[in-house]
This record gives sequence, structure tokens and C-alpha cells, in this order.
Amino acid sequence: MRPHLATLLQDFRRYGRDRAVVSHAGNRSLPSTYAELAELSARFAAEFARRDIQFGDRILLWGQNSTAWIAAFYGCVLRGIVVVPLDAAGDPRFAQRVLAETSPRLLIGDPSLLQKLLTSDVPALALDAIDLPAPDYAPAANLNRSTPLQIIFTSGTTSEPKGIVHTHGNVLASLDPIEREIGKYRRYARPFHPLRFLHTLPLSHVFGQFMGLWVPPLLAAEVHFESRLDAPRLVQLIHDQRISVLAAVPRVLELLRSHLTRLDPALEDRLNAAERISALGRCWRRKRHQ
Repeated sequence: MRPHLATLLQDFRRYGRDRAVVSHAGNRSLPSTYAELAELSARFAAEFARRDIQFGDRILLWGQNSTAWIAAFYGCVLRGIVVVPLDAAGDPRFAQRVLAETSPRLLIGDPSLLQKLLTSDVPALALDAIDLPAPDYAPAANLNRSTPLQIIFTSGTTSEPKGIVHTHGNVLASLDPIEREIGKYRRYARPFHPLRFLHTLPLSHVFGQFMGLWVPPLLAAEVHFESRLDAPRLVQLIHDQRISVLAAVPRVLELLRSHLTRLDPALEDRLNAAERISALGRCWRRKRHQ
């Protein structure tokens, strides 16, 4: 079992030039390798040390899903800093409330979002900062499974949003069995590589983190980010990028199904028939039609 989540950075460096993240913006695609992601994470970690942000201090992270967002998060993981992630689509008033409740030492985010928190006297750092110091890959000496990792705020659907502290061990309790099972099938996975995840969830949410931060590195997979929940756009990306896994909430799946059945009325019958085909058979059929 992993002693803490910073060990994933060792995997990043081992994967080297394999693609880790692809951010899609209009007709542009911005790829980053695992080695680049590891280096940027270690640069953020060095920046936190330069600012004398200590083990157990808090940093508020507010930005769109991106390579830099992941790197800032892993920079905190390396130093034992507690991340307070916020949904980029969230209300600035809620961000102000979280800021007051968590007392972070630093704000990190997209410049347009940080602008909404300028009334704060907390220092800020843009995710696109280019003057970060040389990377420091060494994890904090006292990291362990009991180390606090982040404070995630509940949605507030049934009551006032509350900040929930997650430790490294909370995440690893779910990740350990997944990694054990993946290990059983790793030797059969080569024909399917590289696996590609199309990610449409906020990285500030637990499911979004599992499908964007924790599970893909176990598979040396690529994570593709697309913020526009537009069915034709998602279908085109799935086809063009040969996506293996779509990480989405049911509402997005319903959007896709409605769009595709409008284009092809016979599709509904084929989908019902596919339920009787094995998972391997469906995978083979998908590859034949890519």
C-alpha cells in the first residue's frame, strides 16, 4: 500500500514523455506529459517553500480544470499543505465565505477568478505564473496516511455547505483496492494503451478528483479536459481523440443519448441489443467503428 499520495509523483516521473493531460480550448489542444506535470508540481512545491507556507497550512485553489490546477494541487500534496478546492463555476460570495472560514495562507487560481477576491489581504498566485523556482521533488518528511489532504465543501443541497477534511488515507482507502485489481490485469492492458479519459467534472469534487487525479495515473492514462457540456462537441472529441472512458454525471449522459438518437433513430434498438454483449465484445465493436 502507498504510504501517502505524493508517491504518485514518482510514477509521473517514470512515465516520462507519455501524455498526461490534454486541455481542449476551441480548436486548440494543449498537451502535457507526465514528466512536465511532475516538474510543474515540484515547482509549485518549491514556490510554497519559498513563501514559507508550512506543513498543515491551507491554500485555496480556484480555477478551471487544467495541467496547472493539477500541478498546484500535487505541489500541496508534496509539502503536506491542505488544499481548499473550489468549483470554477461557483458563486464568488461563496468563495468569500470559504476564504473567511478556512484562513488560507495563499490563493491560487485563474486570474479572472482571483480578481473577484481582491478585497482579501491574502497573497495570490495565478495558475499561469511563469517565474516559479527550480523544482523540489522531495516530499515532506512527515507525510503519512493520517496527513490532512484537503477541505472539500458539501454542495449545500440539504443544508448549509460544510467543509469536510479528507486525509491521504481517506483517498487511499478507496484507491488501494482499485490499484490491486488493476495490477491483476496490467499485463493484458498493453493493446488498449494509451487509455484516454474525457473528463467533464470539476476537480473540486470527489468523483471528479478520482477520475482526474487518482485513477488515471494508475493506468498511465491521458486525461482530456473539456469544459463545454455541448453534446455535438463531446461526441466529436470522443471520436477524434479515441476516448476510452467518459467521466460525467448522468445529466451529461442523457444529453449525449438524446443527441445521438435524434441523429440516428435506429440507435435505441442497437443500444438495447448491446446490453446482451459482453464488455469485451462491446470494446471490440467500438474499436472497429473508430
